[in-house]
Amino acid sequence: MTSDKKVLSFPLRCFKGVYEFLRPVLNIVVVVCAFLCCLRPKAGSNARLNSALILGVCAALLLAMKIFHKWQMRKDVYRVYRAPAARGLEPRQMVPLCFTTLIFMIPFYMVFITAFKNSVEANQIDFTWWPQQGISVDSFREVFTIGDIVGLNMLRALLNSFVYTMIPLCMGLTVACLAAYAFAKLRFRNKNRMYRMLIATMMMPGCVTMATGYMMYDWYHWTNSPLPLIIPGCFSGAGTVMFLREYFMGIPDSMLEAARIDGAGKWKCFWTIMIPMARPAIVTQFVMGFIGGFNDFMGPLIYINDPEGYTIQTALNFMSSLTFDKSVTAAACVITLVPMLILYMLFQKYIINGISLSSGLKG
Repeated sequence: MTSDKKVLSFPLRCFKGVYEFLRPVLNIVVVVCAFLCCLRPKAGSNARLNSALILGVCAALLLAMKIFHKWQMRKDVYRVYRAPAARGLEPRQMVPLCFTTLIFMIPFYMVFITAFKNSVEANQIDFTWWPQQGISVDSFREVFTIGDIVGLNMLRALLNSFVYTMIPLCMGLTVACLAAYAFAKLRFRNKNRMYRMLIATMMMPGCVTMATGYMMYDWYHWTNSPLPLIIPGCFSGAGTVMFLREYFMGIPDSMLEAARIDGAGKWKCFWTIMIPMARPAIVTQFVMGFIGGFNDFMGPLIYINDPEGYTIQTALNFMSSLTFDKSVTAAACVITLVPMLILYMLFQKYIINGISLSSGLKG
């Protein structure tokens, strides 16, 4: 590569480095501008014309660079050479990844920055990307103040969300681990048929059984109580069992056979081999289940009518209907996001390892 640098001229080295970084950027700009050209602009706006101009310039520049690059690729020295920055960053992968990350981060940034604005600036027609009138935390205090005025205890609602989520989540994960271990490593009659029947229940949409479920819980006199939110979750779900079963099947049977030779029974193998090795998958399901349970809105809305039993989601929805202050609404959204962000930061390593659906064994 050193000899190539000496042979290849400096302008060509610069061009190839710029081309490798600029090509994915221009491709993204062309796609975005083409999409914007298809939208209908507001009356008197030149957005479509500006998008078309940017599209034409970027497309012409990209075409010219590709023609020149293809012409130079006939030279072996040019074809072999790669810019040091391109070798380290891989722009074909990094640029689209950064662009996608930016798209997903912009809405979160807008919510966070609006929560720290004062009411006057937050409710202006034009959005400002940074608080021009200073950072304010009054909207967070206003969330709890409005709740007290309308008879909602926001701290109690937050505690209810944790209770309604953690009890069925812990119990359900225990049941799911036992079922997944049985389906993955034990031998018994009609095992495959039972597993297929379990997976078939995933094909039934929840909205189909919503009315009948409410009738059943009302017959049990469970309505207006957290029991419909807690008891069914203690028996886990088919998706969690399927996920853990696939992870358990990646653990070699030879490890269990060696443990049985040493005198370990099925329970001993389960608690000392399967559970420690499946920790990434279990933590992943714990995080995913916590997100789903904590953000559940429809269940508490249907089954709980007493404000003392509201979860944070139903309480914030009821409170937001009483105020039109964007800063207060954004602050309420931030309050519900913080537990999720903390949970992800604590367990992100396990989540990344668990989603791979492999046991993590090497060799």
